[in-house]
Amino acid sequence: MQKGYKFTPEQRENLRLGHLGQIPWNTGSGGCKRGHDPSLYIPLPSGIKVCFGCKRENGAKYRAKNREQLRLKTRLGRYGMSIDEFEALWNKQNGACAICGISLKEIKYRIDHDHDSGKVRGLLCISCNTGVGLLKDSPGILASAARYLTNGKNG
Repeated sequence: MQKGYKFTPEQRENLRLGHLGQIPWNTGSGGCKRGHDPSLYIPLPSGIKVCFGCKRENGAKYRAKNREQLRLKTRLGRYGMSIDEFEALWNKQNGACAICGISLKEIKYRIDHDHDSGKVRGLLCISCNTGVGLLKDSPGILASAARYLTNGKNG
C-alpha cells in the first residue's frame, strides 16, 4: 500500500470541474418549484433568468457537500499548483512537515512559499509555518535564533 495523500478518480474530476457540478436551479417566469416569489428571478450575464433564492440554496448545499475539495482547490489555485504537483510534494515529504517531521493531517498543514518570488517551498505544519513567518523568512535570523538556543543550553 502506498503512503501519501491520494485522490480518488471521482475527487480529481470534482476538483477539475469545480462549480460545474452544481445542481441547476429552475428557470422561467412562473415561479420556482420551491415556492419562491417570481420577483426573486434575476438575469444572469448570459441573459438567462434564474430564481435567486434557489441559486443561493443550491450554492450553499454544494459548498457544504464539497467543502474539503473547494478548500484544497482554493489553496492550490492561490499558489498556482496542480493536483499532481501537490500530490508529488505530499509524497516527497511522506505526508510530514518539511521542518519538524510531524505527520500532517489533511487540513492541518500550510503550503509554504517565498513571499518575494511566490515559489512554493514545501508543506509545513501550522507551528513551523508560523515560526518561519515570525522570523521574517530570514535564514540569518533563523541562524541567529539557533545560535541563541544552542548557547542557552551550554551556558
